[in-house]
Amino acid sequence: MARRPFHVVEEGGRLQEETLTSDRVARWDHRDDMEALKALANRIAKLPPAERRALPLDEEALAQFENLANAALKPERRRSLMRAKLLLAHADMDVLHAVLEGGGAAALAARAADSWRDRIVAGDDAVLTSFLAAHPGGDRQALRAAARDARGAGPPAKRAALRLLKLVREAAGGGGAAADAADDAEAED
Repeated sequence: MARRPFHVVEEGGRLQEETLTSDRVARWDHRDDMEALKALANRIAKLPPAERRALPLDEEALAQFENLANAALKPERRRSLMRAKLLLAHADMDVLHAVLEGGGAAALAARAADSWRDRIVAGDDAVLTSFLAAHPGGDRQALRAAARDARGAGPPAKRAALRLLKLVREAAGGGGAAADAADDAEAED
C-alpha cells in the first residue's frame, strides 16, 4: 500500500496532518492507463491484417502492430508491445474505439465531427484555423459565429452547438440526411 505524502502544520497550537496535492499523475493511475493501452495493443495485434490496416493509425504504428502480430519470441514481443503502446498513446482514442466497436465509416465520421466541435468550442481561433486547414471547404465566418454562440449557456448555446456540429460535418464532407435527422431529433429533446 502506497503512502500519500503529507506535511504537518500547526493550527491553533495543535499539529495537524495535511495531504499534499501534486500535479503529478499517481503511479497507480499511470499503471492503469498503461494496462488499458496494453490490452488495446494486444486487441489490435490480434485483428486480421486487412482490418488492422483500415484503422486510423499512421504508417509507423501500423508497421509496429504488424511486427507485434508476427513476433513469436517473448523478448521480441515485449519490445514490440512497448513500442506499440507508445505509438498508440498518441492516437485519437475516441475514433479508434469507435472503429474497433464496429461503428464503421459513418460512426468514425460522426466521432471525428464531435471531436472537432468540442475542440472548437473549448479552444480559440487557432483550433478553428487548424480545422479549416484540414477541411478548406468550411465557412469560416459561420463556424466562428456558431462557436462563439456555443460557448454560452442554456438552450441557445445547445442550438448553437448543434448548428456548429452540422457545419463541421458539412465542411468535413460527412453531412447527410441521416446526420441532419439525428440533429433535429436531438434538438427537440
